Amino acid sequence: MHINHEKKGVSPLIATAILIGFAVVITSIVMMFGTDLIKDIQQKQGAKADLSLGCTRTSFEVLNVQGTSITVRNIGNEDIHAFFIRGRGSDGTEAIIPHYKVVAIKNGGTVNIDAVFPGGGINNLKDVKIFAKNNAGPKGKAIWMVCPETELTAIL
Repeated sequence: MHINHEKKGVSPLIATAILIGFAVVITSIVMMFGTDLIKDIQQKQGAKADLSLGCTRTSFEVLNVQGTSITVRNIGNEDIHAFFIRGRGSDGTEAIIPHYKVVAIKNGGTVNIDAVFPGGGINNLKDVKIFAKNNAGPKGKAIWMVCPETELTAIL
């Protein structure tokens, strides 16, 4: 019985061609995913820039306060779609309503905000700070931002 111990491997030329092929395929896959990622990042950055610009054009005023009902009017150039509300009790307790959504309030339009906090966590509601929220971005991927420069305090 004779066993041939002289095994031959893949030629160096074929091995080099296979390695180059793998490198091209991996590079193509990374480029496809990378392009989508970069486009997504650019969209989000553009939306954030739109938000900042929108906040500078957003403004409102408190017209009336009755109990926990606060009437506000949009006096800015941007529609207001939501508010961030922080309430404070006479004993120092605080609670927030992070996203009080309203129908779009156009310039000059009014809306009543009912400052009732979930769980009733505030004793003797003393004042309420209201911030307009602005949104930007494509539908379904909208980014919301509180506009700190729109802060108003309603004394109850």
